Amino acid sequence: MAAVPAGNVVLVGFMGAGKSVCGRLLARRLGRCFVETDDMIVGRDSRSIPEIFRQDGEDAFRRLEGEAVAALGLKSGDVIATGGGLPCRDGRMEALRALGTVVWLRGDLDELLARARRAGARPMLSDRTPAEIAALYGAREPYYARAHVTVDTAGLGIDQVVARLVATLREREAARV
Repeated sequence: MAAVPAGNVVLVGFMGAGKSVCGRLLARRLGRCFVETDDMIVGRDSRSIPEIFRQDGEDAFRRLEGEAVAALGLKSGDVIATGGGLPCRDGRMEALRALGTVVWLRGDLDELLARARRAGARPMLSDRTPAEIAALYGAREPYYARAHVTVDTAGLGIDQVVARLVATLREREAARV
C-alpha cells in the first residue's frame, strides 16, 4: 500500500466543509500535528474571529490570514485546515500549494451551510441573504478548484470523508512515485 505524501496536507473549502473536524481526525490517523489557521490568528491576536470582524473588519482579518500563511512556511508534515476565505486572495492558493498537497473538501452548498450554522457564529454568514451566500460560494469555487485534489464530501460522515482523504492522498503519492 502506498504511503501518504510526507509534506503538509492543506485542507481548503467553504464553511462547513469539515476542514477542522476532518483535519483533526486525519492528523490523528496519520500521526501528524494538526494546525488550524483560525486558531493561529486567535492565538496571536487574543481575540475571537467574530471579535476581529466586528472590531476591525474583514480586511484586517484577511491581513492576519496572510500573516498566518507566511508562518505556515515553517511547518512540515502537518495537516493544516484553512479558513474558508483564506485561499481566495491573489497569490494565496499558490502559497498553499507550495506548502504541500492542497485538498479541496467540496460539498453541496445547502449541506455545507447547515453544518456551518450548527458549528456556531460565522461572521461571513451573518446578515447575508441565501443569494448572497450562493454568490460568495460561487466566487470562491475557482480558487478552491486550484487545489491539487478534490474530495467530494456530499452525504458523507466524518469517518467516510477521512477514509476518502487517506485513499486520495495514497493514490496521489503512488502516481507521483
